[in-house]
Amino acid sequence: MRVTMTRATNADGSDATSTAAPGTAPALTDAVDANASTPRAPDRRAVLAVESGPLQRPPLGVAGALASFGALESTYLAIQKLTGGDVACPVGGCQTALNSGYAELFGAPLSAYGAVAYALVAALAFWGNGIQKELVAQGENRDRKLESSYARARVLLFFGATGLAGVSSYLLFVLAVKLGGVECVYCLTSAALSLTLFGVGFAGLSSKESGKALPAAIALYLVTLASMSIVLTGGDGDKASTAGMKLEYAQVKLDNTSTQYSRALAKHLADTGAKMYGAFWCSHCIEQKEYFGSGAEIPYVECFPDGWERGTPVAKSCDAAKVEGFPTWIINGKKIEGEQTLEELAKLSGFQGQNDAASMVADLF
Repeated sequence: MRVTMTRATNADGSDATSTAAPGTAPALTDAVDANASTPRAPDRRAVLAVESGPLQRPPLGVAGALASFGALESTYLAIQKLTGGDVACPVGGCQTALNSGYAELFGAPLSAYGAVAYALVAALAFWGNGIQKELVAQGENRDRKLESSYARARVLLFFGATGLAGVSSYLLFVLAVKLGGVECVYCLTSAALSLTLFGVGFAGLSSKESGKALPAAIALYLVTLASMSIVLTGGDGDKASTAGMKLEYAQVKLDNTSTQYSRALAKHLADTGAKMYGAFWCSHCIEQKEYFGSGAEIPYVECFPDGWERGTPVAKSCDAAKVEGFPTWIINGKKIEGEQTLEELAKLSGFQGQNDAASMVADLF
């Protein structure tokens, strides 16, 4: 009997032979080894994997922390503005800036808007930071949808930081020009935060992303500057919000009692021509006087002797001394802004008296 041989190949590449009965056509398919594994469905991650360049890894966690700090700072300023409180400030210009018409927008504290903006930027930064960690863990085969969300977070962060930088730029102009160079620590800190966030946001973009986003960011920055110049110019709306507001001059009553040392220092300051310039409504000026206590004849110059209302100029003597914040000391021709301790004033003026136990005992008797 005649047998037809059919050559086949096993899964491992070795030859396999099958036989067919006479008159039967050989099989049209190759024989398959019974041990060969069946084909599996393609891995979903492999389908979504995208061949891309190096992963952009800006310090989004740091950006989130900075934006959170900015939100807290702005919230503090907004609360102080709403409650009429005085902010803690190492120099006198903080309260001057907070009390100005430029610190309000549509009847609400400008810092309240800043708190919301910083909070949104912080949320974007922390969102992007979480996605960044997932993509780093995935290695080379990164999820395309996750990468798309990561790019969206970085671009939105960049635009948010651009808006903050625009607002801060205009407020720096207000401090330097409109308010005569007032030193406001909170304002400068906010500007530093927003510009740092802008730098982080821009550095976190790829070259392709920056090419697409930069024109829109420049437009956003310019529009922000123009908008701020329109709404924060002390227009009719701002005048209406402070119309009729007037503070009558009132003599300050001190709680502390002067000491032999503080009285001697006050006399020395007066004899050497030193001057303390202040305003009756300035809490830092009151605290400065409390250092001396009642009974000490401080060489004090009131910059608003007739009271204060919007548009009231400072006294001519204060204007001549170029007073920009309260309190301001002029000692030996040098201008010193902010509260000073008695020891600091003694050192600045060359006072030789001793604030020791003996002088304290003398005050008791």
